[in-house]
Amino acid sequence: MVGAEILVFLLVAVALLAGFGLRYDVPYPIVLVLGGLALGFAPWLPAPDLDPDVVFFAFLPPLLYAAAFQASAYELRAYALPISLLAVGLVLVTLVAVAAAAHWVADVPWEMAFVLGAVVAPTDPVAATAVLRRVGAPARIQTILEGESLVNDGTGLTAYGVALGAVGAAGLSVAGVALDFVTTAAGGIAIGLVVGWVVGRLRQATQEPSIDVVLSVLTPFAAYVPAEKIHVSGVLAVVTAGVYIGTRSLELSQAGARLRTLAFWQASEFLLQSLLFLLVGLQLTNLVEGIEDARLLTLAGYGLALALVVIGVRLVWMSVVPAVSHLRMVSREPTPPRERIVLGWSGMRGAVSLAAALAIPADAPARELVILLAYVVVLLTLVVPGLTLAPLLNRLGLVRDEERRREEVEARLRLTHAALEKLDSMDEHEVVEPLRDRYRNRIERLKDRLDAAGGHPDHNIDAAEAQIAALEAERDVLAELRREREFPAELLRELEAEIDVDEARVRSRGR
Repeated sequence: MVGAEILVFLLVAVALLAGFGLRYDVPYPIVLVLGGLALGFAPWLPAPDLDPDVVFFAFLPPLLYAAAFQASAYELRAYALPISLLAVGLVLVTLVAVAAAAHWVADVPWEMAFVLGAVVAPTDPVAATAVLRRVGAPARIQTILEGESLVNDGTGLTAYGVALGAVGAAGLSVAGVALDFVTTAAGGIAIGLVVGWVVGRLRQATQEPSIDVVLSVLTPFAAYVPAEKIHVSGVLAVVTAGVYIGTRSLELSQAGARLRTLAFWQASEFLLQSLLFLLVGLQLTNLVEGIEDARLLTLAGYGLALALVVIGVRLVWMSVVPAVSHLRMVSREPTPPRERIVLGWSGMRGAVSLAAALAIPADAPARELVILLAYVVVLLTLVVPGLTLAPLLNRLGLVRDEERRREEVEARLRLTHAALEKLDSMDEHEVVEPLRDRYRNRIERLKDRLDAAGGHPDHNIDAAEAQIAALEAERDVLAELRREREFPAELLRELEAEIDVDEARVRSRGR
Protein backbone atom coordinates (compact mmCIF):
# COMPACT_ATOMS: atom_id res chain seq x y z
CA MET A 1 0.00 0.00 0.00
CA VAL A 2 1.14 3.52 -0.68
CA GLY A 3 0.67 6.34 1.77
CA ALA A 4 -2.69 7.54 0.42
CA GLU A 5 -4.15 4.03 0.49
CA ILE A 6 -2.99 3.50 4.06
CA LEU A 7 -4.58 6.78 5.10
CA VAL A 8 -7.90 5.78 3.53
CA PHE A 9 -7.71 2.39 5.23
CA LEU A 10 -7.02 4.03 8.61
CA LEU A 11 -9.97 6.39 8.20
CA VAL A 12 -12.25 3.43 7.48
CA ALA A 13 -10.82 1.62 10.50
CA VAL A 14 -11.41 4.70 12.69
CA ALA A 15 -15.06 4.86 11.63
CA LEU A 16 -15.64 1.14 12.19
CA LEU A 17 -13.84 0.94 15.53
CA ALA A 18 -15.40 4.12 16.92
CA GLY A 19 -18.81 2.93 15.75
CA PHE A 20 -18.22 -0.39 17.52
CA GLY A 21 -17.37 1.47 20.72
CA LEU A 22 -20.50 3.61 20.41
CA ARG A 23 -22.65 0.55 19.75
CA TYR A 24 -21.41 -1.28 22.85
CA ASP A 25 -21.01 1.79 25.07
CA VAL A 26 -17.20 1.59 25.34
CA PRO A 27 -15.14 4.83 25.22
CA TYR A 28 -13.64 5.09 21.76
CA PRO A 29 -9.97 5.49 22.88
CA ILE A 30 -10.12 2.01 24.43
CA VAL A 31 -11.50 0.45 21.24
CA LEU A 32 -8.99 2.31 19.07
CA VAL A 33 -5.93 1.39 21.11
CA LEU A 34 -6.99 -2.28 21.06
CA GLY A 35 -7.73 -2.02 17.34
CA GLY A 36 -4.31 -0.48 16.75
CA LEU A 37 -2.73 -3.37 18.66
CA ALA A 38 -4.52 -5.87 16.41
CA LEU A 39 -3.52 -4.01 13.24
CA GLY A 40 0.10 -3.95 14.39
CA PHE A 41 0.31 -7.73 14.02
CA ALA A 42 -1.38 -7.86 10.59
CA PRO A 43 1.42 -9.02 8.22
CA TRP A 44 -0.33 -7.68 5.11
CA LEU A 45 -0.48 -4.11 6.38
CA PRO A 46 2.82 -2.20 6.04
CA ALA A 47 3.80 0.44 8.57
CA PRO A 48 4.11 3.93 7.09
CA ASP A 49 7.37 5.82 7.55
CA LEU A 50 6.79 8.57 10.10
CA ASP A 51 9.18 11.51 10.32
CA PRO A 52 9.45 12.41 14.05
CA ASP A 53 9.45 16.15 13.33
CA VAL A 54 6.37 15.85 11.12
CA VAL A 55 4.53 13.82 13.76
CA PHE A 56 5.24 16.37 16.46
CA PHE A 57 4.33 19.34 14.26
CA ALA A 58 1.22 17.81 12.65
CA PHE A 59 -0.36 16.24 15.72
CA LEU A 60 0.67 17.92 18.97
CA PRO A 61 -0.15 21.61 18.33
CA PRO A 62 -3.72 21.01 17.08
CA LEU A 63 -4.40 18.38 19.77
CA LEU A 64 -3.22 20.70 22.54
CA TYR A 65 -5.06 23.70 21.10
CA ALA A 66 -8.32 21.74 20.77
CA ALA A 67 -8.21 20.89 24.46
CA ALA A 68 -7.15 24.39 25.54
CA PHE A 69 -9.69 26.14 23.30
CA GLN A 70 -12.56 24.25 24.93
CA ALA A 71 -11.29 24.70 28.50
CA SER A 72 -12.82 27.14 30.95
CA ALA A 73 -10.35 29.55 32.53
CA TYR A 74 -12.87 30.22 35.30
CA GLU A 75 -13.04 26.55 36.28
CA LEU A 76 -9.26 26.24 36.04
CA ARG A 77 -8.96 29.14 38.45
CA ALA A 78 -11.69 27.79 40.75
CA TYR A 79 -9.95 24.42 41.12
CA ALA A 80 -6.42 25.82 40.87
CA LEU A 81 -5.04 24.03 43.96
CA PRO A 82 -6.04 20.43 43.16
CA ILE A 83 -5.23 20.91 39.48
CA SER A 84 -1.80 22.39 40.26
CA LEU A 85 -0.91 19.60 42.67
CA LEU A 86 -1.85 16.97 40.10
CA ALA A 87 -0.56 18.72 36.97
CA VAL A 88 2.77 19.87 38.37
CA GLY A 89 3.60 17.95 41.53
CA LEU A 90 2.27 14.55 40.46
CA VAL A 91 3.68 14.88 36.92
CA LEU A 92 7.20 15.54 38.19
CA VAL A 93 7.00 12.73 40.77
CA THR A 94 5.67 10.32 38.12
CA LEU A 95 8.41 11.40 35.71
CA VAL A 96 11.15 10.58 38.22
CA ALA A 97 9.52 7.31 39.33
CA VAL A 98 9.07 6.06 35.76
CA ALA A 99 12.62 7.10 34.83
CA ALA A 100 14.06 5.19 37.78
CA ALA A 101 11.93 2.11 37.03
CA ALA A 102 12.81 2.19 33.32
CA HIS A 103 16.52 2.43 34.09
CA TRP A 104 16.58 -0.30 36.74
CA VAL A 105 14.01 -2.69 35.27
CA ALA A 106 14.40 -2.26 31.49
CA ASP A 107 18.02 -1.00 31.44
CA VAL A 108 17.08 2.19 29.58
CA PRO A 109 19.89 4.81 29.66
CA TRP A 110 19.19 7.53 32.22
CA GLU A 111 18.71 10.33 29.68
CA MET A 112 16.19 8.32 27.65
CA ALA A 113 14.57 7.06 30.86
CA PHE A 114 13.74 10.65 31.75
CA VAL A 115 12.39 11.17 28.23
CA LEU A 116 10.13 8.14 28.73
CA GLY A 117 9.02 9.50 32.11
CA ALA A 118 8.10 12.84 30.51
CA VAL A 119 6.19 11.03 27.73
CA VAL A 120 3.92 9.01 30.03
CA ALA A 121 3.58 11.52 32.88
CA PRO A 122 0.72 13.61 31.34
CA THR A 123 -2.80 12.19 31.53
CA ASP A 124 -5.55 12.16 28.92
CA PRO A 125 -9.11 12.58 30.27
CA VAL A 126 -11.01 11.51 27.12
CA ALA A 127 -11.85 7.98 28.24
CA ALA A 128 -12.38 8.96 31.88
CA THR A 129 -14.68 11.90 31.17
CA ALA A 130 -16.65 9.83 28.66
CA VAL A 131 -17.43 7.37 31.46
CA LEU A 132 -18.09 10.14 33.99
CA ARG A 133 -20.59 11.87 31.69
CA ARG A 134 -22.38 8.64 30.90
CA VAL A 135 -23.01 7.65 34.51
CA GLY A 136 -23.58 11.18 35.83
CA ALA A 137 -20.66 11.41 38.27
CA PRO A 138 -19.97 14.65 40.17
CA ALA A 139 -19.05 17.42 37.74
CA ARG A 140 -16.07 18.61 39.78
CA ILE A 141 -14.26 15.29 39.22
CA GLN A 142 -14.58 15.78 35.48
CA THR A 143 -13.50 19.42 35.77
CA ILE A 144 -10.39 18.54 37.76
CA LEU A 145 -9.44 15.74 35.34
CA GLU A 146 -9.82 17.99 32.29
CA GLY A 147 -7.95 20.85 33.94
CA GLU A 148 -5.20 18.51 35.09
CA SER A 149 -4.80 17.07 31.59
CA LEU A 150 -4.56 20.51 30.03
CA VAL A 151 -1.98 21.87 32.48
CA ASN A 152 0.04 18.69 32.83
CA ASP A 153 0.49 18.52 29.06
CA GLY A 154 2.41 21.76 29.41
CA THR A 155 4.39 20.49 32.40
CA GLY A 156 5.16 17.05 30.99
CA LEU A 157 5.97 18.10 27.44
CA THR A 158 8.11 21.01 28.58
CA ALA A 159 10.04 18.52 30.69
CA TYR A 160 10.11 16.28 27.62
CA GLY A 161 11.80 19.00 25.59
CA VAL A 162 14.35 19.62 28.35
CA ALA A 163 15.02 15.88 28.66
CA LEU A 164 15.52 15.49 24.90
CA GLY A 165 17.96 18.40 24.98
CA ALA A 166 19.88 16.62 27.72
CA VAL A 167 20.34 13.44 25.65
CA GLY A 168 24.02 13.27 24.76
CA ALA A 169 24.85 16.44 26.71
CA ALA A 170 27.64 16.49 29.29
CA GLY A 171 28.08 18.28 32.56
CA LEU A 172 24.40 18.73 33.41
CA SER A 173 23.37 19.88 36.88
CA VAL A 174 20.06 19.79 38.69
CA ALA A 175 20.13 23.59 39.07
CA GLY A 176 20.85 24.05 35.38
CA VAL A 177 18.02 21.74 34.33
CA ALA A 178 15.60 23.49 36.72
CA LEU A 179 16.57 26.93 35.40
CA ASP A 180 16.19 25.69 31.81
CA PHE A 181 12.73 24.35 32.65
CA VAL A 182 11.56 27.64 34.19
CA THR A 183 12.88 29.87 31.39
CA THR A 184 11.51 27.54 28.71
CA ALA A 185 8.08 27.54 30.33
CA ALA A 186 7.98 31.31 30.94
CA GLY A 187 9.01 32.07 27.37
CA GLY A 188 6.35 29.76 25.96
CA ILE A 189 3.61 31.35 28.06
CA ALA A 190 4.67 34.84 26.98
CA ILE A 191 4.58 33.96 23.29
CA GLY A 192 1.20 32.26 23.71
CA LEU A 193 -0.28 35.42 25.22
CA VAL A 194 1.07 37.58 22.39
CA VAL A 195 -0.23 35.23 19.68
CA GLY A 196 -3.61 34.92 21.40
CA TRP A 197 -3.96 38.71 21.57
CA VAL A 198 -3.00 39.22 17.91
CA VAL A 199 -5.27 36.46 16.61
CA GLY A 200 -8.08 37.76 18.81
CA ARG A 201 -7.84 41.20 17.23
CA LEU A 202 -7.87 39.66 13.75
CA ARG A 203 -10.96 37.58 14.50
CA GLN A 204 -12.76 40.61 15.91
CA ALA A 205 -12.00 42.57 12.76
CA THR A 206 -13.11 39.80 10.40
CA GLN A 207 -16.44 38.53 11.81
CA GLU A 208 -16.76 36.00 8.96
CA PRO A 209 -17.37 32.35 10.01
CA SER A 210 -15.22 30.76 7.29
CA ILE A 211 -12.26 33.07 7.93
CA ASP A 212 -12.77 32.57 11.67
CA VAL A 213 -12.20 28.83 11.24
CA VAL A 214 -9.08 29.47 9.13
CA LEU A 215 -7.62 31.80 11.76
CA SER A 216 -8.45 29.25 14.44
CA VAL A 217 -6.57 26.53 12.51
CA LEU A 218 -3.55 28.79 12.13
CA THR A 219 -3.42 29.78 15.81
CA PRO A 220 -1.71 26.68 17.29
CA PHE A 221 0.99 26.73 14.61
CA ALA A 222 1.44 30.50 14.90
CA ALA A 223 2.15 29.97 18.60
CA TYR A 224 4.19 26.79 18.29
CA VAL A 225 6.62 27.66 15.49
CA PRO A 226 8.10 30.95 16.83
CA ALA A 227 8.35 29.49 20.32
CA GLU A 228 10.35 26.53 19.06
CA LYS A 229 12.51 28.82 16.90
CA ILE A 230 13.74 30.72 19.95
CA HIS A 231 13.99 27.48 22.01
CA VAL A 232 11.19 28.02 24.49
CA SER A 233 8.16 25.80 25.09
CA GLY A 234 6.00 25.60 21.97
CA VAL A 235 3.63 23.36 23.93
CA LEU A 236 2.93 25.99 26.58
CA ALA A 237 2.66 28.65 23.89
CA VAL A 238 -0.12 26.65 22.20
CA VAL A 239 -1.93 25.91 25.47
CA THR A 240 -1.74 29.56 26.58
CA ALA A 241 -3.02 30.86 23.24
CA GLY A 242 -5.85 28.30 23.30
CA VAL A 243 -7.03 29.22 26.79
CA TYR A 244 -6.78 32.95 25.96
CA ILE A 245 -8.86 32.61 22.77
CA GLY A 246 -11.36 30.22 24.32
CA THR A 247 -11.97 32.47 27.31
CA ARG A 248 -12.67 35.47 25.06
CA SER A 249 -14.62 33.65 22.34
CA LEU A 250 -17.86 35.52 23.16
CA GLU A 251 -16.30 38.87 22.35
CA LEU A 252 -14.16 37.66 19.44
CA SER A 253 -16.76 36.08 17.15
CA GLN A 254 -20.47 35.74 16.50
CA ALA A 255 -22.63 32.75 17.48
CA GLY A 256 -22.55 31.10 14.05
CA ALA A 257 -18.77 31.34 13.84
CA ARG A 258 -18.37 29.95 17.36
CA LEU A 259 -20.57 26.96 16.58
CA ARG A 260 -18.70 26.21 13.37
CA THR A 261 -15.27 26.59 14.98
CA LEU A 262 -16.19 24.44 17.97
CA ALA A 263 -17.56 21.70 15.71
CA PHE A 264 -14.38 21.80 13.62
CA TRP A 265 -12.09 21.36 16.63
CA GLN A 266 -14.19 18.60 18.16
CA ALA A 267 -14.07 16.64 14.90
CA SER A 268 -10.36 17.36 14.40
CA GLU A 269 -9.47 16.29 17.92
CA PHE A 270 -11.32 12.99 17.50
CA LEU A 271 -9.71 12.29 14.12
CA LEU A 272 -6.15 13.13 15.19
CA GLN A 273 -6.39 11.08 18.37
CA SER A 274 -7.84 8.13 16.48
CA LEU A 275 -5.15 8.19 13.80
CA LEU A 276 -2.42 8.30 16.43
CA PHE A 277 -3.74 5.19 18.19
CA LEU A 278 -3.75 3.28 14.91
CA LEU A 279 -0.43 4.64 13.59
CA VAL A 280 1.44 3.56 16.70
CA GLY A 281 -0.17 0.13 16.42
CA LEU A 282 1.15 -0.18 12.87
CA GLN A 283 4.67 0.59 14.12
CA LEU A 284 4.70 -2.29 16.63
CA THR A 285 6.37 -4.88 14.41
CA ASN A 286 9.13 -2.48 13.34
CA LEU A 287 9.66 -1.37 16.93
CA VAL A 288 10.10 -4.90 18.21
CA GLU A 289 12.45 -5.76 15.34
CA GLY A 290 14.53 -2.66 16.08
CA ILE A 291 15.25 -3.75 19.66
CA GLU A 292 18.29 -6.00 20.10
CA ASP A 293 17.56 -9.39 21.68
CA ALA A 294 13.89 -8.47 21.82
CA ARG A 295 11.56 -10.94 23.46
CA LEU A 296 7.93 -10.02 23.28
CA LEU A 297 6.96 -11.37 26.71
CA THR A 298 9.95 -9.68 28.33
CA LEU A 299 9.11 -6.35 26.74
CA ALA A 300 5.46 -6.72 27.75
CA GLY A 301 6.63 -7.42 31.30
CA TYR A 302 8.71 -4.23 31.30
CA GLY A 303 5.69 -2.26 30.08
CA LEU A 304 3.45 -3.84 32.72
CA ALA A 305 5.94 -2.90 35.44
CA LEU A 306 6.02 0.72 34.26
CA ALA A 307 2.21 0.85 34.03
CA LEU A 308 1.99 -0.40 37.61
CA VAL A 309 4.41 2.35 38.65
CA VAL A 310 2.32 5.00 36.88
CA ILE A 311 -0.95 3.78 38.43
CA GLY A 312 0.57 3.11 41.84
CA VAL A 313 2.23 6.53 42.14
CA ARG A 314 -1.07 8.24 41.31
CA LEU A 315 -3.06 6.18 43.83
CA VAL A 316 -0.51 6.83 46.57
CA TRP A 317 -0.46 10.53 45.70
CA MET A 318 -4.25 10.81 45.96
CA SER A 319 -4.22 8.90 49.25
CA VAL A 320 -1.49 10.97 50.92
CA VAL A 321 -1.11 14.44 49.39
CA PRO A 322 -4.71 15.73 49.74
CA ALA A 323 -4.72 14.82 53.43
CA VAL A 324 -1.30 16.33 54.09
CA SER A 325 -1.95 19.54 52.16
CA HIS A 326 -5.59 19.85 53.35
CA LEU A 327 -6.68 19.91 49.71
CA ARG A 328 -10.02 21.73 49.46
CA MET A 329 -12.52 22.42 46.71
CA VAL A 330 -14.42 25.59 45.87
CA SER A 331 -16.91 24.86 48.62
CA ARG A 332 -14.02 24.77 51.14
CA GLU A 333 -14.98 21.23 52.06
CA PRO A 334 -12.26 18.55 52.17
CA THR A 335 -12.08 16.29 49.14
CA PRO A 336 -14.28 13.26 49.90
CA PRO A 337 -12.26 10.02 50.05
CA ARG A 338 -14.54 8.42 47.47
CA GLU A 339 -13.76 11.16 44.95
CA ARG A 340 -10.04 10.85 45.67
CA ILE A 341 -10.26 7.16 44.79
CA VAL A 342 -11.92 8.00 41.47
CA LEU A 343 -9.35 10.70 40.69
CA GLY A 344 -6.59 8.22 41.50
CA TRP A 345 -8.06 5.55 39.24
CA SER A 346 -8.66 7.96 36.33
CA GLY A 347 -5.05 8.55 35.30
CA MET A 348 -5.36 7.28 31.71
CA ARG A 349 -2.67 8.11 29.18
CA GLY A 350 -3.59 8.79 25.58
CA ALA A 351 -2.85 10.36 22.23
CA VAL A 352 -0.57 13.16 23.46
CA SER A 353 1.80 10.59 25.01
CA LEU A 354 1.83 8.59 21.78
CA ALA A 355 2.59 11.68 19.69
CA ALA A 356 5.44 12.66 21.99
CA ALA A 357 6.87 9.13 21.83
CA LEU A 358 6.75 9.02 18.03
CA ALA A 359 8.44 12.45 17.90
CA ILE A 360 11.62 11.20 19.61
CA PRO A 361 14.48 11.78 17.11
CA ALA A 362 15.36 8.76 14.99
CA ASP A 363 19.02 8.79 16.14
CA ALA A 364 18.17 8.81 19.87
CA PRO A 365 19.52 5.77 21.76
CA ALA A 366 16.94 3.09 22.69
CA ARG A 367 14.25 4.99 20.74
CA GLU A 368 12.33 1.87 19.71
CA LEU A 369 12.33 0.51 23.26
CA VAL A 370 11.08 3.82 24.70
CA ILE A 371 8.24 4.07 22.14
CA LEU A 372 7.19 0.46 22.74
CA LEU A 373 7.19 0.89 26.53
CA ALA A 374 5.19 4.12 26.22
CA TYR A 375 2.64 2.31 24.04
CA VAL A 376 2.23 -0.50 26.57
CA VAL A 377 1.74 2.04 29.38
CA VAL A 378 -0.90 3.88 27.34
CA LEU A 379 -2.60 0.59 26.45
CA LEU A 380 -2.81 -0.66 30.04
CA THR A 381 -3.71 2.65 31.67
CA LEU A 382 -6.50 3.15 29.12
CA VAL A 383 -8.02 -0.31 29.05
CA VAL A 384 -7.89 -1.43 32.68
CA PRO A 385 -9.13 1.76 34.44
CA GLY A 386 -11.34 2.67 31.46
CA LEU A 387 -13.34 -0.55 31.61
CA THR A 388 -13.58 -0.62 35.41
CA LEU A 389 -14.30 3.05 36.15
CA ALA A 390 -18.08 2.83 35.69
CA PRO A 391 -18.45 -0.15 38.10
CA LEU A 392 -16.18 1.68 40.56
CA LEU A 393 -18.39 4.79 40.45
CA ASN A 394 -21.48 2.67 41.07
CA ARG A 395 -19.76 0.84 43.89
CA LEU A 396 -18.76 4.12 45.55
CA GLY A 397 -22.25 5.60 45.15
CA LEU A 398 -21.07 8.53 43.02
CA VAL A 399 -23.64 8.11 40.24
CA ARG A 400 -25.99 11.09 40.42
CA ASP A 401 -27.76 11.21 37.07
CA GLU A 402 -31.04 12.59 38.42
CA GLU A 403 -29.29 15.33 40.36
CA ARG A 404 -27.43 16.32 37.21
CA ARG A 405 -30.72 16.60 35.30
CA ARG A 406 -32.17 18.79 38.04
CA GLU A 407 -29.12 21.06 37.94
CA GLU A 408 -29.46 21.40 34.17
CA VAL A 409 -33.13 22.38 34.41
CA GLU A 410 -32.46 24.84 37.23
CA ALA A 411 -29.70 26.49 35.17
CA ARG A 412 -32.03 26.78 32.16
CA LEU A 413 -34.72 28.28 34.40
CA ARG A 414 -32.35 30.97 35.65
CA LEU A 415 -31.36 31.89 32.11
CA THR A 416 -34.98 32.00 30.98
CA HIS A 417 -36.07 34.15 33.93
CA ALA A 418 -33.23 36.57 33.15
CA ALA A 419 -34.36 36.85 29.53
CA LEU A 420 -37.98 37.37 30.59
CA GLU A 421 -37.01 40.12 33.05
CA LYS A 422 -35.15 41.90 30.25
CA LEU A 423 -38.20 41.68 27.99
CA ASP A 424 -40.46 42.97 30.77
CA SER A 425 -38.32 46.09 30.99
CA MET A 426 -38.96 46.94 27.32
CA ASP A 427 -41.84 49.11 26.09
CA GLU A 428 -42.39 47.77 22.55
CA HIS A 429 -45.45 45.69 23.45
CA GLU A 430 -46.39 44.60 19.95
CA VAL A 431 -42.87 43.33 19.25
CA VAL A 432 -41.96 42.02 22.69
CA GLU A 433 -45.20 40.33 23.80
CA PRO A 434 -44.82 37.25 21.54
CA LEU A 435 -41.30 36.79 22.90
CA ARG A 436 -42.58 37.08 26.46
CA ASP A 437 -45.14 34.37 25.75
CA ARG A 438 -42.42 32.17 24.36
CA TYR A 439 -40.25 32.52 27.46
CA ARG A 440 -43.22 32.04 29.80
CA ASN A 441 -44.07 28.80 28.00
CA ARG A 442 -40.47 27.70 28.30
CA ILE A 443 -40.55 28.35 32.06
CA GLU A 444 -43.66 26.18 32.40
CA ARG A 445 -42.03 23.37 30.45
CA LEU A 446 -38.87 23.59 32.56
CA LYS A 447 -40.90 23.49 35.77
CA ASP A 448 -42.66 20.36 34.51
CA ARG A 449 -39.28 18.79 33.79
CA LEU A 450 -38.02 19.81 37.23
CA ASP A 451 -41.00 18.08 38.86
CA ALA A 452 -40.49 15.00 36.71
CA ALA A 453 -36.79 14.86 37.56
CA GLY A 454 -37.69 14.75 41.23
CA GLY A 455 -39.70 11.57 41.15
CA HIS A 456 -40.66 10.33 37.71
CA PRO A 457 -37.51 9.71 35.64
CA ASP A 458 -39.34 7.24 33.40
CA HIS A 459 -41.79 9.97 32.42
CA ASN A 460 -38.92 11.96 30.89
CA ILE A 461 -37.79 8.92 28.90
CA ASP A 462 -41.29 8.14 27.66
CA ALA A 463 -41.84 11.75 26.60
CA ALA A 464 -38.48 11.80 24.81
CA GLU A 465 -39.32 8.59 22.95
CA ALA A 466 -42.69 9.99 21.91
CA GLN A 467 -41.12 13.19 20.59
CA ILE A 468 -38.43 11.25 18.73
CA ALA A 469 -41.19 9.19 17.08
CA ALA A 470 -42.89 12.44 16.01
CA LEU A 471 -39.60 13.70 14.58
CA GLU A 472 -39.20 10.46 12.62
CA ALA A 473 -42.65 11.08 11.13
CA GLU A 474 -41.47 14.54 10.09
CA ARG A 475 -38.45 12.92 8.41
CA ASP A 476 -40.74 10.58 6.48
CA VAL A 477 -42.70 13.56 5.14
CA LEU A 478 -39.44 15.29 4.31
CA ALA A 479 -38.33 12.24 2.31
CA GLU A 480 -41.60 12.41 0.35
CA LEU A 481 -41.00 16.09 -0.40
CA ARG A 482 -37.55 15.20 -1.73
CA ARG A 483 -38.98 12.56 -4.01
CA GLU A 484 -41.66 14.97 -5.30
CA ARG A 485 -39.04 17.67 -6.03
CA GLU A 486 -41.57 20.45 -5.53
CA PHE A 487 -39.45 22.42 -3.05
CA PRO A 488 -35.91 23.83 -3.30
CA ALA A 489 -33.20 21.45 -2.09
CA GLU A 490 -31.70 24.18 0.09
CA LEU A 491 -34.99 24.61 1.95
CA LEU A 492 -35.26 20.86 2.54
CA ARG A 493 -31.70 20.75 3.90
CA GLU A 494 -32.54 23.55 6.34
CA LEU A 495 -35.64 21.68 7.52
CA GLU A 496 -33.61 18.49 7.96
CA ALA A 497 -31.03 20.38 10.02
CA GLU A 498 -33.78 21.75 12.27
CA ILE A 499 -35.13 18.24 12.84
CA ASP A 500 -31.61 17.03 13.68
CA VAL A 501 -31.15 19.83 16.21
CA ASP A 502 -34.52 19.02 17.80
CA GLU A 503 -33.67 15.32 18.03
CA ALA A 504 -30.26 16.00 19.57
CA ARG A 505 -31.90 18.24 22.17
CA VAL A 506 -34.58 15.65 22.97
CA ARG A 507 -32.08 12.81 23.28
CA SER A 508 -29.90 14.92 25.59
CA ARG A 509 -32.90 15.85 27.72
CA GLY A 510 -34.37 12.36 27.92
CA ARG A 511 -31.10 10.45 28.39
